[in-house]
Amino acid sequence: MIRSLWKEEWKDIKFDEKISDVKKFKISNYGRVLYIKDDKEFLREKSFINGYETIYVKQVVNNKSTSRYLHKLVAQHFLEKESEEKIFVLHLNYDKTDNTLDNLKWATKREKELHQFKNPVFVESIKNKKNSYKLTEGKVKIIKRQLKNKRTRITMIAKRFGVSDMQIHRIKSGENWGHVKI
Repeated sequence: MIRSLWKEEWKDIKFDEKISDVKKFKISNYGRVLYIKDDKEFLREKSFINGYETIYVKQVVNNKSTSRYLHKLVAQHFLEKESEEKIFVLHLNYDKTDNTLDNLKWATKREKELHQFKNPVFVESIKNKKNSYKLTEGKVKIIKRQLKNKRTRITMIAKRFGVSDMQIHRIKSGENWGHVKI
């Protein structure tokens, strides 16, 4: 017998028609999953893909193994969708492993993107990002001056500045560093 947590609700998982119904599962509003075999319930061992908890199931057509994200299953079974455009599920506290109902919300693609930009890990990575370009505006000005001289070969310029011939071609055509004027 599995002991339920405070105010924990359990529902039978209803997968889409692509998934075989041979294996039976129950899901709770706390993001816990029970595997049911021979009318006995077992807490399922956790498995993860890209930091998100998943459930492995079999497909109807070819009996191959596939997976479903747990946070999306919790949302499908416990959260009301306000509109059809809301097909993504957000972790409000940015913790992919916290699949409790209070931490999940349906969102549109745009809402998901805006939410991701506020992720503290993302914000910190932007703050700490250092631009490590091989070329600076000053070096590009020198390259452009050398490109005007017909006798200087592109491969020699590329070797001198430690970049590829293609990079020099792109500078010459204005595809890269087009804003830099001589």
